[in-house]
Amino acid sequence: MTSDHTFNWQTATPAEVTHEYTPAQHSKRPLPEYLAEYHAVSAQYNAASLVITHAPLLIYIHGGYWQRLSASDSLFNAADAIAEKVSLHAVEYTLAPSASIEQMVDECITDVLHVIQELSPSHVVLAGCSAGAHLTAMCARDDRIASQVSGIALLSGIYDVRPLVVTPINDPLNLDETRAASLSPILLPQTAIVSHALLAVGAHESNEFIRQNKDYGEHLRAQGATITTVVVNDRDHFDLPYDLLKRSTVVGDWTLSRLGL
Repeated sequence: MTSDHTFNWQTATPAEVTHEYTPAQHSKRPLPEYLAEYHAVSAQYNAASLVITHAPLLIYIHGGYWQRLSASDSLFNAADAIAEKVSLHAVEYTLAPSASIEQMVDECITDVLHVIQELSPSHVVLAGCSAGAHLTAMCARDDRIASQVSGIALLSGIYDVRPLVVTPINDPLNLDETRAASLSPILLPQTAIVSHALLAVGAHESNEFIRQNKDYGEHLRAQGATITTVVVNDRDHFDLPYDLLKRSTVVGDWTLSRLGL
């Protein structure tokens, strides 16, 4: 996909918006294959064994449109973390409909602050994919977090939540446009400034995800952050997170550099 296609979610039909915001419609492989892969790879590792006091720390917030996946499915970067001697922590948060997105943001902030305090890492990168990138962006608005991270890695994120209101994605979220706007980091004043941010999206994604990636990068740059924005060739919404700690990839090299490696 290219980002020059003009798509206006405000005038598009709900079906058209749903197509743009359904990543599985644009990915290289079927979604169930990726979900099974996340689980199978992550199951090989014990989360407790992946955290190391005083080491560089990657904190990862999983996606799943705020309604699926878990921290235990989000350890697929463990082999790279072990090889690089990086501490890896996946954030757990309550999913919809059992929790609102507002509650999820609060839970993620609490978890991120707790693990940083507990591990006293040398460097911290906070990363997330899809809804996890949205939660990462919301967490980074908290000065207690922004002041302690070396950078944030935002992958295939949603920074304007309003388009989702008319889609089936919203059924368990129960958002109206007012709440969606209040949960859209691109519409909110930046209350804290992160020093560096990577905004990456796969080439095999919809125009809307590519547009949101670009627009939020410009938003953070205007707030004073040093921004790297990239569309990654041969990656889609679901395999882009595999690169987070992988050398010789644009995402991995950026993350490792911000971790001091």
